[in-house]
Amino acid sequence: MNENGLGARPLEALIDLSGQQALVTGGGKGIGQAVAARFVEAGATVTIADLDPDAASTAAELGAAFAHCDITDPDDVSAALDVAGAAGGGPDGTIDILVNNAGIYPTTGSMLEATDEFVARMLDVNVRAQFSTAREAAKRMPDGGCIINMASIAAIGGGAKISAYSASKAAVVALTRAFANELGPRGIRVNAIAPGVIDTPGVRAETAELLASGLDIDAVIAANPLRTAGDPDHIARAALFLASELACFVNGHLLVVDGGSRA
Repeated sequence: MNENGLGARPLEALIDLSGQQALVTGGGKGIGQAVAARFVEAGATVTIADLDPDAASTAAELGAAFAHCDITDPDDVSAALDVAGAAGGGPDGTIDILVNNAGIYPTTGSMLEATDEFVARMLDVNVRAQFSTAREAAKRMPDGGCIINMASIAAIGGGAKISAYSASKAAVVALTRAFANELGPRGIRVNAIAPGVIDTPGVRAETAELLASGLDIDAVIAANPLRTAGDPDHIARAALFLASELACFVNGHLLVVDGGSRA
């Protein structure tokens, strides 16, 4: 048993998020929705921030609060954090957990044809906005907390026709490690998850054209050593681990959840 006594605590206490206030960006569907659902199940007070106003009904079904939010808009981010800080009924506006999940999808076409405007948009949403959201969340964690950034296996291995996306997610990994070093002394753990190909509405939409031309998307999604399709809940379970006291000594880590596709 270590000095802080965690070794004596029962397992259920280590995954209990009761009393914690969490903000999940892009929580209206796919991975974000699955993360929000697991956090609610673990006892957290959850706020879903999403650009899609229809996500409000998803939040209500989960028992979560909702904030309409474009993460590239600083005022929207501040307002979403206000909602999350007040969701648990506390007066101080602090939060405990941020899941930096919102982002845009990878299809860029050939790098020879990608425009500067497209690359700038990809970096603005997937890097600059994640940076500023993490920064503002950290300001509201005076007693420590947890930030989970959503990266991708594209940050590790790249890939044809996803050059701008790969660059943006590699930057997320670098930011995660830098944040972990800077915020660790304040008791804020910062980690990232690198999902493999996950069966989400966004992935289906991105591959619709290829699907129409005969691509076996189910085979692509399950193209990993486990031969199992990646499910949003696979990522949600990883996020729950990182947010919980099971991961109390995990900081600056990139957790790859891809069925072994990059093994």
